[in-house]
Amino acid sequence: MELKTERLQLFPITLDLAQTLMKNSLAFYYKFQLPWNKNWPHDGLKALMPMYAERLENDSDELGFGPWVMIDSAGEHVIGDIGFKGKPDSEGNVEIGYHVVASERNYGYASEAVQTLCEWAFKHAEVEGIEAQCDKDNIPSQKVLINNGFNHTGRSMDILVFKKEKKIHQKENTLNKEL
Repeated sequence: MELKTERLQLFPITLDLAQTLMKNSLAFYYKFQLPWNKNWPHDGLKALMPMYAERLENDSDELGFGPWVMIDSAGEHVIGDIGFKGKPDSEGNVEIGYHVVASERNYGYASEAVQTLCEWAFKHAEVEGIEAQCDKDNIPSQKVLINNGFNHTGRSMDILVFKKEKKIHQKENTLNKEL
């Protein structure tokens, strides 16, 4: 499974790839013939890998609802990662998060990746909404969310909460495909 945009390639981290990243992240760069970037994987992704790998071992349907790698469309370097924090909850919501390596920020990659992954998620009948959390001082990330149709829905201390809901016509198209 791979998603492509004009400037990006996105692919979900498989169990094998998760184990590679946990054991030796340099092996990832060797496997994909990419130049090493000491800033990726970042500490947050490294911390997530063991839990994500365990979820994948227990449920192959987790693939796609975890982290995805972002590389440039030419396959020459890592842009960052994006993904969900698990399959939809009982109300059909998933939470999205993303990280762009410092050298690739402010080029619109996060916006492009968020748009693409939201489109992918909304093709799943069980996904009704996509949520995101963002530090109140992280203005660039807030712009990414707002530009992708997310609405500010709440706040918990210094964390802002955003949500994008499946549009009615998307729901109807999904329902028609199921019939």
